[in-house]
Parts: sequence; structure tokens; C-alpha cells
Amino acid sequence: MDMGAPAVPCRSPWLDQLAAESTPRPLRHDVDTDVAIIGAGIAGVATAFFVLRNTAARVLLIEGGRAARGATGHNAGQLASYFERPLCDLVEAYGFEQAMAAQGDLDASVELLQMMVRESRADVRIDYTTGHMGMFTLNHLEVHLSNQLLRQAAGLELESCVVSEEAPFLADIPDQYSSLYAVVPHGQVREMLNTSSDSYYAVLSAKRACANSAHIVEQVLASLLDRHNDRFEFADHTKVTKVRLEADHADIHAGGHRVRADRVVMCTNGFIDHIIENVAGDDIVHNVERTVGYMAGFLEDNVQPPGVYSFIRNAKIGGTTPYVYVTRRPFEIGASRSTLTCFGGPERGIEAAEQYVPGSSCAPETYDEFDRDIRPLIQRSDDGPITYAYRWHGVMAYTATRVRMIGFEPRNPVLMYNLGCNGVGFLPSIYGGHRIARMLAGEDVEPSIFDPV
Repeated sequence: MDMGAPAVPCRSPWLDQLAAESTPRPLRHDVDTDVAIIGAGIAGVATAFFVLRNTAARVLLIEGGRAARGATGHNAGQLASYFERPLCDLVEAYGFEQAMAAQGDLDASVELLQMMVRESRADVRIDYTTGHMGMFTLNHLEVHLSNQLLRQAAGLELESCVVSEEAPFLADIPDQYSSLYAVVPHGQVREMLNTSSDSYYAVLSAKRACANSAHIVEQVLASLLDRHNDRFEFADHTKVTKVRLEADHADIHAGGHRVRADRVVMCTNGFIDHIIENVAGDDIVHNVERTVGYMAGFLEDNVQPPGVYSFIRNAKIGGTTPYVYVTRRPFEIGASRSTLTCFGGPERGIEAAEQYVPGSSCAPETYDEFDRDIRPLIQRSDDGPITYAYRWHGVMAYTATRVRMIGFEPRNPVLMYNLGCNGVGFLPSIYGGHRIARMLAGEDVEPSIFDPV
């Protein structure tokens, strides 16, 4: 390690597309409200949107910094509805009905995103495409084809799969999966994955999309402030230091003021640096593991169609090496139009006592893994070298179950959650906001694998 090497500035492409910094609006008085939402990223703003849409509640949204400048402004921007655990594993843990119902809900959550954007009259660009995942072992194929059998049994839309005619495991694929894949020339695998690597022998393809979630937050939040100014208040630059839970309400210490709320919804994605005191029951322990994911991106002058790709790197599903994810999309700043290809994979855990700072600089060695293991998988549309235009990082909050927490805290239902990125946080955050609103509207919401435990 070169101790004298300069730190690498963190620069997110999504923040470059936002409006100029607005005037801070910190909380300036005590507040009595029905619902307090902590965290103004995609989860918090989606929760506010659906609660205001589907209930008559008064809502206060509190952000410690600026809206969308946390994980929402430092992600890869993919819209995906998969879990970071195989469906077959979820079925074993939760049973077929609940696991497949949850998968169906995530599959349909893109419609909630479209509703949120449409009703907010946002002009955010959302690029819909087909995503392709590269696999290179029989284990990869068997796990994902078994997931397809489950989707088929549940009546969910199937993902498609092709296997290279040169795959060394082709003759070993069990007959039960024969209707779920097609055999193709090896060149087609490379073409689908947009790579020159010959290391991958099978591709799973599914509906995907990409969008700037920070831009969505910016525009939806502006719409909420305009449309619901009689019962919606937003405070940024307002740090929450303590949440005291009584039996029927919460007292929140925020920016030197007191907020009394009938319900408080945590949408913090692992940025938990405040005290939660439950005076009405047992202590509440946040079992959330925080991990920082690192990303980089390069620009090309020619505008290309969107594309979403991922590459498994463990020989067996469930290993510790993060997969590589790649997103290509048209990219616009003002009148300038180009193509941005962004990719990530390297991760670093955060100790419980360590404070993560969005936008902080990266040590140069952080990107050694990019150059060694990731860039060889990625092609440009021309023959030019890859020069990073952006390098950034964002926090991913992993729950113990690797399933998002959505709903009431079992030790005190005054507290609710819509958190736990688990590596795939964009669409699940929006689904979580809708589910929270249903609960607050008094609906008899069915038990789910998302229920906090």
C-alpha cells in the first residue's frame, strides 16, 4: 500500500443530475404529528408519498442532511425485484405461500414506482430493459432453475435462461429442468452479457430497469410539499438524537426540538446513530449490518441503449465474494448527452462504532479490485481505454435474514420500519412505503416474510 498516494474524491453521477443546493430548512419548532418518518431517501419519500395518498394522517419527514444524499444518491441505480437469497432458500425458511407472495409483490412494485412518478408529475427518466446475469457452474444453473420451477408453480412470470453449447456441465443438467433453458452458441452468451470474457457459460434474463433514484426523490418531494402543504412538513439538516417510545406515542429529539408522533417510521438504511429507548417494553436492538459498496463509471460520447448485467463470482451460490453488477444507460446533464456505464462489486464492512460518511474520499487501493477483477468483464462500444469519470460508494444495510424489514416493531408497534437494503434496495423501498401506508390505513395486512422479528 502506498501511504503517500492521494485519496480518491467521491463523486456520484446521480447527484450531478440534481438541482443546485436549496436553502436548508431545519426544524425550527416543536411538532405534534400523526406519523414521523426518519430518513428522506427513496424509502422515506416513498413512505411519505403513500401515507399521504392513502390516509388522512399528518406527516413529518425528518432528514439529518439533505434529501437523497445518502445511499439513495450513492447507489448503482438498478431497479430489480430479486432477493439476495435464492427463492428456494426463502421457501425453506418461510414456506411456499409467504415466500412466493413476497416475490410477487416485488415483481409488481415497478407499478408502484410508475404510480408515484405519474401522480407527482415527475419527468424522471426510467429506462426499461432486459437484465442478464452470467453463470459459470452447474451449481449456479441448478439453483436458478429451481427458482424458476417455484415461480412456475406460483403462477409468476418466468425468467428465461440459455446455456452455451460449450458449457462443461451441459450433459450434467438434471432432466427436470429441460423445459426451462435453451442451448445456444457460446458467442451468444458473450453477446448477451456484453463481455469478451469466455468464463461464463449460461445467462439468466429478466425484466430490469435503471433510473436515478435521487432525482425521483427530489421531484416527488417537491410535489408532496406543494400538494399536501396542509398536513405535510419536511425538515432537513435536522439530526435525530433520540427516539423515546411510550405505549401510545413517540417523543423524538430532533435538531434541538421535540416531536410527538403517534407512529415513527425508520427509513434510515443503517444510518442508526441515535438512541431508541423503549420505556413501554423490552430493549430494542437493531440487528443491521452495514456494508459499503464501491462503484465506478465511465462515459462514452455515443448514446447507447440501456443495459443491465451481473456476473456471479463465487463457484457456489452463497459464497462471500460479491457479484459484479453493471448498468449502461443514456446520461444527460443539461444539454450534454452521453452514455454512462457504471459498475460495482467491491464491498467493505463497517464496524458498529464506525461512522459512515456519504461522499467521503476513498483510499486509492479500494479500486485495485476494479482494475484486476471487474474491468476485464466490461466492454466499451469502441476500442478506447476505460477512464473513470465517476467513483463513489454507498452504504448497504443487511438485516440478519437478508430480507427487508417492513412493518411494526414487535416490542412496541409505535415504531415501524421500512429499511434493510440487503444489496437490492430501490424497488423494495417503494414497496415498503406502500405496505406501511396500508398498515397505517388500518387494513388487515397479511403476514409476510417482511414482518420485523
